[in-house]
Formats: sequence, C-alpha cells, structure tokens
Amino acid sequence: MLLIAGLVFIGPVVVILMLSFNFEGQFPTLGQFYELLVTNNTALSYFWNSLGYALVITVACLVLSFPLGFVFAKVKFLGRDFIFFIYIIAMMLPFQATLLPNYIMLRDFGLLNRPIALILPLVFSPYAVFLFRQFIKSIPQELLEYATLETSSTFHILRLVVFPHVKTAAAALSVLIFSESWNMVEPVLIFTARNTDIHPLSVRLGALPTDVAFSAAAVYMYPILLLFMLFKETLASSMERFRWD
Repeated sequence: MLLIAGLVFIGPVVVILMLSFNFEGQFPTLGQFYELLVTNNTALSYFWNSLGYALVITVACLVLSFPLGFVFAKVKFLGRDFIFFIYIIAMMLPFQATLLPNYIMLRDFGLLNRPIALILPLVFSPYAVFLFRQFIKSIPQELLEYATLETSSTFHILRLVVFPHVKTAAAALSVLIFSESWNMVEPVLIFTARNTDIHPLSVRLGALPTDVAFSAAAVYMYPILLLFMLFKETLASSMERFRWD
C-alpha cells in the first residue's frame, strides 16, 4: 500500500521532469531550459519573487516566534495560558476564516498589491510559536536559573542557553515555513490581484508559454525537493522530540 501511494505521489513529478526535456517534438533536449534561462526570462523573475518571499518570511517568522515561544514556556504572567489558548485556536483556523480580516487590515493600511501584503500575514505563525514553546518547555528550569547568575541579559540567555536546545525545531520549522511560503496561492490571488509583477511563480505557472511551462515547473520543484532531501532526518528527529504536554 505504501509503495502504491508513493508511486501515485511521485508520478506527476516524473511526468513533469520527462516533459521538461521535450522541446518542439525533440526528446531528450535542453531546449526548454534554454528558453527559460536565456531567451524568455519572464518565468525567472517570478522565480526570484518566490525565493525572496520564502526567505524573508522564513527568517522573520523564526525571529519573531522564538522569543514568543520562550515567553509562553518559561515566563509567568497573568493570562499567559489564556493567550496561549487563543494561539492554539488561531492555529486551527483555516486560511479562509482569517481571509476577510487580513484583507480589511491590509486595505485600511494601504498595503494591498504590495510585497508586504504577502509577507505580513505569514510572518506571524501560531504553529511556529506553538512548536518552539513545546521544545523550550523541556529545558530544565535549573539551567535557566544558573544562566541568570552568569548574565542578566535575556538576549544572551536566549542565544547561548535556549537556542542550542531548539536548533532541531528551528531547522524543521525553516523547512516547513519555507515550503508553505513557496507554495502560497490564495494570499497572492486575493491581496495582490492587481499587481502581477510581484507575483511568485506558484500562481504564474499556468500563464507561461507551453515551450517553457514544464521546465519552469521542474525548476520550481527543485528547491523544495532539495530542502526535504537535505533535512529529512532533522524533520524526523524534531517530531520524535516533540512534546504535547
């Protein structure tokens, strides 16, 4: 059953790769890739848009989520558990449920049809905060108390004591957030509908000429496949260490 499921999932990838080497009835040939990389650079501009969005969203999300996860895990304050409960509810909501509030917010601030309209809603990820919080909870409180004897800087404690314990979670989150940002479709169609120049490749593949469509799809798949091949062990180990309590 697993073999059949694997073949079903890998089938479209194999078909795309094979068709990408077909150009004007000739096979195998690199004609499509030459058109994509040299003659027709429209698809490349969308590719760089995708890469820029994914990198910025991934880095910004990690930078914001890490200290928030620490606050929810180790800092005691009034209403902490209630606020974290709201985070959990937000994590469970589908994109369609928050689409209208996000649209109204971006519209009122004049951010629609700009790159920031695609970056801002994805930067604040409840799932990233939740995962960091669960990993940081496993750090012994005695270790943090000992660190406060060495330095009073919260930044140093986070960088030297806490982060080394959550590097696996950070690496796994980087892959997941990058993948989500790389494949975004609905936010692009809703928030930047009137400015196609800033669209990522994920929504422009269908509009490309047929002589570069399959080569562009093959190039589009490469970063995600490479990430999962490089970090598959990290993803597995992070799930093994994950704590639900």
